[in-house]
Amino acid sequence: MLEIIPPCETDFSEGVNENMTNQKPKPIPLAMLICDTIIDDRLSAKKSLIGIFNNIGSNEMPCRHQTLYVYCVLTEGIGQYESALRCSHLESGKNVFNLTGPIKFPNPLATIEFIFDMKNIVFQEEGVYVFELFCDNQPVISRKINVTKIKSPEPRT
Repeated sequence: MLEIIPPCETDFSEGVNENMTNQKPKPIPLAMLICDTIIDDRLSAKKSLIGIFNNIGSNEMPCRHQTLYVYCVLTEGIGQYESALRCSHLESGKNVFNLTGPIKFPNPLATIEFIFDMKNIVFQEEGVYVFELFCDNQPVISRKINVTKIKSPEPRT
């Protein structure tokens, strides 16, 4: 015998924050790389990342890094986002820099590549530094690098 069950009349929208339904989705990160230089081929629209690294060695502290590029790729965003790229010392939380600006997705299937070209960044102390990308104040992707003081070899006698 088949029993007919009446439809559920529970309102599942109760408890759902109305702001949540109006929020844009967080973009999906595809890449974040730190390197020495980027070659942008205008004919093919391809980019070549040269000297990808996650460690910086210096003979002295503070350490000044002459040129550093951060390459990021995002997709599945909708419309415009306020973005921020922040770098800070992981242990102390001291901020090294904070760059802000808009990112616009023409459609959700678009893949957006962007490059941060930074000069003369000063790392005050040894340790791990974290580069974090935010869209509309939401963390999207991060990358860590290690900055160390290189000890000079002992002179031979």
